[in-house]
Amino acid sequence: MNERSFTMPETLAAVDNRQRILDAAAELFGRQGFHGTSTRDIAKSAGVSLGNIYNHFRTKDELFVELLERYREEYFRPDQPLAVAMASGSFPDNVEEIGRASRETVRRFAPYMRLIYVDVVEFDAAHVGPVFRAMRDRYTALLKSQGVDKKRFRVDPVAALMMTTWGFFTYFITEKLFGVQRHYGMSDDEVIRLFATVIRHGALHGREA
Repeated sequence: MNERSFTMPETLAAVDNRQRILDAAAELFGRQGFHGTSTRDIAKSAGVSLGNIYNHFRTKDELFVELLERYREEYFRPDQPLAVAMASGSFPDNVEEIGRASRETVRRFAPYMRLIYVDVVEFDAAHVGPVFRAMRDRYTALLKSQGVDKKRFRVDPVAALMMTTWGFFTYFITEKLFGVQRHYGMSDDEVIRLFATVIRHGALHGREA
């Protein structure tokens, strides 16, 4: 009983400290970059000693990689907005759902997206590159599982879905992450409808649906 009463608070404290370190590192890396952030900066922001960081992470690089891995695992959970939207119907019937889910995903995962930019700029996408290179395989499997009829499309449906999703993300990252409001000259809902119209029917009059 006595041993348990002593060890449990230490364990809980260690878990709490680790999470505070991760939270502080995510905020500082996203704002200052990886090389612009020291472990001393992280310790100060997290409210722990410098030595405490090294109780959990051998190096700053290891801390950065764990952050990316944690966000990646959460991002790809099946209950996240984009996964739910993708499962809501077959592409391109669910373009509007994908657009709204993209907006919510950018809101929820803003720290992750900042870290992706840090990785691209400072590490030549060494850590996130494999995630993007696997994008086509993931979307191919998705459309196959939904039994999407390729004969409906005049273009590669997998590439079209990738273009749609990345287009929405680029729009909402600019709007929500970079703070450039209404850069299409439209509201979010109007832009989502625009994407849906162009994806389904093209931009010109007289095109087949």
